[in-house]
Amino acid sequence: MALSVLGIACSPRRNGNTTRLLLEGMKIAQTEGHRTELVFLSDLRMNPCLGCGACSAEGVCVIKDDIPKLQEKLTNVDRLILAAPIYFMGVNAQTKIMIDRMQTFWARKYLLNQTLVRPSGPERSGIFISTAGTQLPNLFDCAERSVKTFFHMLDIKYAQSCLYSNVDKAGDIEKSQSSFIEVREAAQALLIP
Repeated sequence: MALSVLGIACSPRRNGNTTRLLLEGMKIAQTEGHRTELVFLSDLRMNPCLGCGACSAEGVCVIKDDIPKLQEKLTNVDRLILAAPIYFMGVNAQTKIMIDRMQTFWARKYLLNQTLVRPSGPERSGIFISTAGTQLPNLFDCAERSVKTFFHMLDIKYAQSCLYSNVDKAGDIEKSQSSFIEVREAAQALLIP
C-alpha cells in the first residue's frame, strides 16, 4: 500500500545538515514507491502567531500567508519526517513559527471538537531529525517536547527521533555516515503500514 509521506525541511540553509538527512529519508520513501512531497519552510511566506485568539471562534487564522496550505498537507499525510536544527537549545525560528501557527488546530480539536484528519486510513506516524552544533547535556530536550506536542496536535504518533550533536557547519554531517544509516533505518521502519 502506497503511503503519502511529507518531508518538512525547517533549516534556513537549503543544503544544511538536517536537510541532507531528511533527503536521505525521503529517498527511501521514493524508492519504496510511496507518494512523497518535500516542503522547505524557507520557501513559504510565514508570519508568527499574533496571539489574538481569533482562531478560537472558528478555527481559522486571520493571518494571510502560506500556513493554511501547509496545514492542509499536514492533515492529509500518512507519514511525516520533520527535520529541524537546534538554535539556542530549541528548534530554529522557522520551525517555531510553524508550530505556533498550529494554534488553529488546537482550537479546532479542543474548543470546537472537530476532527482534524480523515477518520479512516492507516495510523499516522512521524520521525524527527535534528542536528546541533554543540554537545551540551539535554541539548535536544526542549526541541523534542515542542515537536512531540506538534505531532500530538496532528494525531501523528511520534515514532522515533534521530538526533546528532557536534554538527555545526553545513556539510559536517557527511563526516558521520552512521547518521545516514540510522535515518535510512528510521525511514524504513516508518513506512511499515
